[in-house]
Amino acid sequence: MKLKILSIGIVSLLCCLLISTSCVYAIGIGVNPTKIEAEIENYESIQKNITVSNPENIGLEFHVYAENESIDWIKISDPKFSLQPNQKKEVTIFFTPHTEEVGEFNTKICIVTLKSDGGFNIGSGVKIPTHITIKKTTTLLPLDPIIIALIITGLLVILICISRFKKS
Repeated sequence: MKLKILSIGIVSLLCCLLISTSCVYAIGIGVNPTKIEAEIENYESIQKNITVSNPENIGLEFHVYAENESIDWIKISDPKFSLQPNQKKEVTIFFTPHTEEVGEFNTKICIVTLKSDGGFNIGSGVKIPTHITIKKTTTLLPLDPIIIALIITGLLVILICISRFKKS
């Protein structure tokens, strides 16, 4: 009876440790963070970083992509790369939504791995749930330096025209 209670306790402890870990591991792949949340205004762009690691004892090729291909404003800095055993690489995910888009978007960032030695190409993968909230910008005009320069130039032209009109 004591052995049964002890084994249930050990299994419960192992389950808690596996659930509370902040890094996801699959065969041949480790990824951190396990979830991406981004909040953006519609004239803005942001970037998030993920760390991909190779916990295996062989070199592996990695492919990173957004699962929902219709969201074309998600770009990956390094979509394909190789890692040697126990190496890590930081990959940047760029979110640059089109200015007219507003709302909630859900997708997954997929990281898959294949053996790089040209064997059977049996691999594994991890999907990172990604939630993006795009809000309407709070400013009337985007404060782009080009727009500001054009406004100032236009005002100067108007002032010059008014001053010449008064002289004649």
